[in-house]
Amino acid sequence: MLATKDMDFMKPTITFNQRAQTVMVTGGPVPQLTEDYQDVFRRAGEMAACSALAHHLKNDPNTWPYGRFSIHWKTSDGDLDAPALGYGEATDGCFTEIAGQWYGDESGMATAEIPSSDKAEIRIADATVKAIVATWNTDTTHTNEDALTVNDGINLGFDPVENAAYVWTDDPNRRFASRASQSNLKGAAEEALCRKLTAEFNSNKTWNYTRWAVAVFDPYTGTRQFIGSGTCTP
Repeated sequence: MLATKDMDFMKPTITFNQRAQTVMVTGGPVPQLTEDYQDVFRRAGEMAACSALAHHLKNDPNTWPYGRFSIHWKTSDGDLDAPALGYGEATDGCFTEIAGQWYGDESGMATAEIPSSDKAEIRIADATVKAIVATWNTDTTHTNEDALTVNDGINLGFDPVENAAYVWTDDPNRRFASRASQSNLKGAAEEALCRKLTAEFNSNKTWNYTRWAVAVFDPYTGTRQFIGSGTCTP
């Protein structure tokens, strides 16, 4: 997960606290590392630990004692009590789901905004943004929307932690202020995203991205708001 963001230098140390039945994932120290990088480490550590523990709990429910995990970050080499960044239990589920449906969130988008170093991700991101714009422009015959251009700021990035593609725009030309235009963007993005993600999933055995989320800038709150997310069927 870290490697796709060129962060594999943040190698974790894995230890076990048998008394607390907890697997501990510890990173650092990395001088002058910003908090957004530490947050990616936290999320990757939580997902890796949760997935591994859930697998063992399912296969060896009577003998595997570890169901909890905690993520820590050292501030110095001599830091014997590294502060905790996060913790959880594998029995709570590993993905952001409500009633069985996956939803994008701000943490996933923040990870997606970090530039990818993976060639396949870069290729798919470029092709998918073009496909979203082309789909929107094709649909204008019945949506009555103006055509999109590169100046409308459609961006795409990947979150390797939850295997999700995020599409967002800060809407520099106020194209997506209405509910109708947001619905049209969601439809064009979902159609183009699932077409590209599914095609890559079926042809590339290492491709894991099947989830998607779309967000637009809300001038009233000054933040991006999610207008849709889901899972493509490979």
